[in-house]
Amino acid sequence: LTVIVDVANSAREQDVRQKLLDKEAEFQAAKNKLFNLCVLLDEDGSGTLTLDELQSGLSSNIDFATTMAAMDVNDGDMEIIFRLLDEDHSGTVSYKEFVEQLHKLKSQDSHTMLIFIKGYLNEVRLRLAQQVKIMQED
Repeated sequence: LTVIVDVANSAREQDVRQKLLDKEAEFQAAKNKLFNLCVLLDEDGSGTLTLDELQSGLSSNIDFATTMAAMDVNDGDMEIIFRLLDEDHSGTVSYKEFVEQLHKLKSQDSHTMLIFIKGYLNEVRLRLAQQVKIMQED
């Protein structure tokens, strides 16, 4: 009986390991597809994406729009995501950064909401600082 239980446990552990490997392979394939889509969206061939290129891709590239829809990312979300990822405020994000961070946002559901809130708060903070500066100049 002990041998049967040990064999069953071993088979279950192997099945769990295989499922994890399959999930990782699926995850990597999705990242590769998104990376290739980013290359297509890069209109100026700079190796980086602008917000305009991403928003244009949402409206003109069906594969990109479908991929983003599957990740529950719409046009309004894209601006927030872009601002989160463009930490240096250069107006661009690399393909790798976009793909890695977007998948990270989507794979950590409980954390995702906090990231979006942080993005909204940063945007509000920047706009408030601009308004204060304008008022001080007057």
